[in-house]
Amino acid sequence: MEYQMQRESCAVCETVFEGTKEQPIDLDFTLPDYCPDIERILKCRVTPSLTSRNLSADMLELDGSVLMSLYYLDAKKQAIRLCEHTMPFSCSFSWKTGAEEAAALVRLRTEYLNCRALSPRRVDIHGAVSAIVTVCARNEQEYFSRIEGEDIQQSRRSAAVSRLCGIGQQQFSLTEVLDIGAGKGHPESILRSDLSVRCDSVKAMSDKLMVGGEAVLRMLYVTDLETGAQDTMTFHIPFSQVLDVRGVSDSTTNEVLLEVMNYDTTLKSEFDENSTLVTLDARLCATVLASEETNVEWVEDAYSTEYELSLTKKPCRFIQSLTVLKEEFSAKSEVNTGENGITKIIDLWCDSVSSICVAENEQMTVRGKVNCCMLALDGEGVPYYLERPVDFSVAPEVLQSMTHPTVKAEVKAENLSFRITGDDRVEIKAELCLTGTAYMESSWKGITAAEGLDDRCRRKDKAAALTLYYADEGERLWDIACAYCTSVEAVKLENDLTEDVMTAAGMILIPM
Repeated sequence: MEYQMQRESCAVCETVFEGTKEQPIDLDFTLPDYCPDIERILKCRVTPSLTSRNLSADMLELDGSVLMSLYYLDAKKQAIRLCEHTMPFSCSFSWKTGAEEAAALVRLRTEYLNCRALSPRRVDIHGAVSAIVTVCARNEQEYFSRIEGEDIQQSRRSAAVSRLCGIGQQQFSLTEVLDIGAGKGHPESILRSDLSVRCDSVKAMSDKLMVGGEAVLRMLYVTDLETGAQDTMTFHIPFSQVLDVRGVSDSTTNEVLLEVMNYDTTLKSEFDENSTLVTLDARLCATVLASEETNVEWVEDAYSTEYELSLTKKPCRFIQSLTVLKEEFSAKSEVNTGENGITKIIDLWCDSVSSICVAENEQMTVRGKVNCCMLALDGEGVPYYLERPVDFSVAPEVLQSMTHPTVKAEVKAENLSFRITGDDRVEIKAELCLTGTAYMESSWKGITAAEGLDDRCRRKDKAAALTLYYADEGERLWDIACAYCTSVEAVKLENDLTEDVMTAAGMILIPM
């Protein structure tokens, strides 16, 4: 006979796809007429971005472009020049499992790059960029909380888990007109720009999320096209956006991931030589995962007092606890700039940040490196390019109270500053922010089916109402009750026991 099972479910966030596709870069191009000849290449920088992303139940389609920025010295060796080239790309990812409620996390990364000047006006570039994709979807994790049957004895366990309430993804635009101001150099052209975003506040309403944050635009621009003189500017741009995410409420824990898909900066001086205005047009993407704590109870073991049982089990996994991480910290490092020395830093920026979470000295620690890039003047006043890493380590307090957590976090460089400490020494300070989630995962095998074997009845000793049994210390009452075809509750009641295991060896009475 097959017993009826009481079926339950709990929504979880499941990774349905992970994949990477590489886009090769093979270019051989000639500088435009308005660019001076190349004396020496300083840096070739590759910046991939997305123009569109379309997610369906079983496919993700990406379209984007790769901007190659070639920084070089002109023949006079006194000015940093820029030549840019854009290459489009597109790729798609597919998976077999349909995902109706899903979000795609996309990270673009430069794999490698080789650049060389074939002549003063001809450049050869080879490299590759990758699109790294993770697709998360809502999945109803089934479990069974009870077996129906008067002869069934069952052992149930319960745990607090994080139930996924909502998952959503939304794109939105950020457009601003910014003023460099009269106190700075007049802009003629932009040499380099970076845009970063962060989430500062989250306010939940029914099925809506008000997200507040800040976008930071950093620019290096030319103030004199003849001499190549430069200046820098940083803009802090607050923004707010209402996101529609079904299932979000003021009782949910909401994780918000913000990413810059693409952006464009335009100088108004291109149309008005007296203007100090800059137009920013950016496309952002927000991913929201909303969860709340709930309790699940499942059958982990069972037996029948009448028949031998055939049990079917399967593994179940839940996130047991979820914590949103946000930790601001700083790291310093003194770096050697080389034998040519340094007299001035023209520009300093972060190219990439790598990090890993490890257990060190009985602490959960996130450590990694910030790759710092600088354009500077050497001891003779000639511009040059330099890269140096700054190591960091942080042990967020919230992680120390968690047992073997899984950490999914990202470290971003909020700001870089410097101090020249010698002819060939620079101290770099990085202001960093760690964001993400930490969680503990619970895993167990739960019963999914129970079948009583009608031809294998269990034998009971009905000659006496009670049986004497000598139990060992630590022996489970469950095993004793199962062996004698009775219940744990009956054994406890007969012997005035409160624990599920024997706290000391001794004789107990087994009701038959």
